[in-house]
Amino acid sequence: MAEIELPEKLSDSNNPLDSWVGLMVVIIATFIGICNVKDDNIVQQMQLRQVERNDSWAWFQARNIRQAVYEGVAAELSVPQANETPEIKSFREAKSEEFRLKSESQEKKAEKQKADAEEAQQGYDKLNEMDDQFDLCDAALAVSLALMGVTALTKRWGLFFFALIPAIIGFIMGLAGFCGWDTNFAMIKSIIKILS
Repeated sequence: MAEIELPEKLSDSNNPLDSWVGLMVVIIATFIGICNVKDDNIVQQMQLRQVERNDSWAWFQARNIRQAVYEGVAAELSVPQANETPEIKSFREAKSEEFRLKSESQEKKAEKQKADAEEAQQGYDKLNEMDDQFDLCDAALAVSLALMGVTALTKRWGLFFFALIPAIIGFIMGLAGFCGWDTNFAMIKSIIKILS
């Protein structure tokens, strides 16, 4: 029977760079997973805010239409009719006042709907900033993972340290998203705009 030769243990297998790359890949991948869960929850909240905003604007428009109709009816009822009796005049004026009050009520309700719509928009915008932070985090960490893969192949410490730059940016953006830090800087805004 032929003897099978086993390959000798590779000398690079004890390379500390491999251990560091492996550790960083695990840390980065875990952080990406955690950030994706948070980002998905933010997107769901954004969708709810968008629905609230759209509903409030729809109600605002409906109330404006109602107000215009009530004003028109009140104005029409305020015009005296020829040969009207005191009872008809009293009824007409009462109805005119009723529609005028309905018009005022719709105006107040429309202002509340407008305020609700604007509040929902502000909430949406704040959530969108957090979503952008997580998007930038995801992109930076993906670049870092790719560079870590190349580092594992080339066994270059310089490339490992270069791969840490986008990893650090990604971790900062992810933590900013979790902690609510303001990252509204010109450079970050321009990067997010490019990615949008």
